[in-house]
Amino acid sequence: MAEIQQNDGGKGKKGHQKKMTIRVDFTPMVDMNMLLITFFMLCTTMIKSQTLSIALPSNEKVENTDNMSQASADDAVTIIIDAKRKAGSMDVDTINGKVINEVYYYFGKPLDGEAPTQESVASHNNLQKAEILSDEVNDLGDHTARGIRKIIQDRNKEVYEAIKELKEKYNNGEFGSLETAQEREAAQEKYKAAAVEIRKSDSYKKPVIIIKSTPHASYGGLVEILDEMQINSVSKYQIDNMTSVDSLMLIDYQNRHHGE
Repeated sequence: MAEIQQNDGGKGKKGHQKKMTIRVDFTPMVDMNMLLITFFMLCTTMIKSQTLSIALPSNEKVENTDNMSQASADDAVTIIIDAKRKAGSMDVDTINGKVINEVYYYFGKPLDGEAPTQESVASHNNLQKAEILSDEVNDLGDHTARGIRKIIQDRNKEVYEAIKELKEKYNNGEFGSLETAQEREAAQEKYKAAAVEIRKSDSYKKPVIIIKSTPHASYGGLVEILDEMQINSVSKYQIDNMTSVDSLMLIDYQNRHHGE
């Protein structure tokens, strides 16, 4: 129990009003503080951090680890993220201190079975540059994919069209009523299960996308490409390191298009 006492120290003067001892009990304040803390702990809503979840495959049953990152030439699509260069220079271009990213891509495997040299890379270089812009909207409000999004959709067209048809069925209520929150949640679970089956199915032609990034590119550019994997229903993709062939192809392309 806490208290405050005040007195005149026994030196009261004649004619002065006698001061009474003041006693304030702070014990109820302790109880009130505990009640408030308990109230806020029970009523506060915990906010989950918004993070990107990436499910990586396990290598427990892989006998030959050298072939873990291998993909067939027909299915392989390599996307390279690099920083934009200033006009007439190879210096990194920025806006308000932020790096401007550029996206390059190529299909298949370059120089398969050949030792990489500057001359052989230049003669077999099929690297192309893609727009970062994802889509455009016409006068009717319809979205048309463009840039790197269109390239990914074209390579994953069968799966993308199947998922798109599945979304229309969901919107039309074929997976259940969408009137109440509980019914919507049940319909969403059915839709997600059906979408997973489509992504896992071997009856659709699906690409294997390898994502690579140069040291000059920003982390935000990598996140944007990973978002495109989710948006375009790509089931097989991986993040890999730049190889000497990739670097030579990128340098050769930038030298040939220097100043553009």
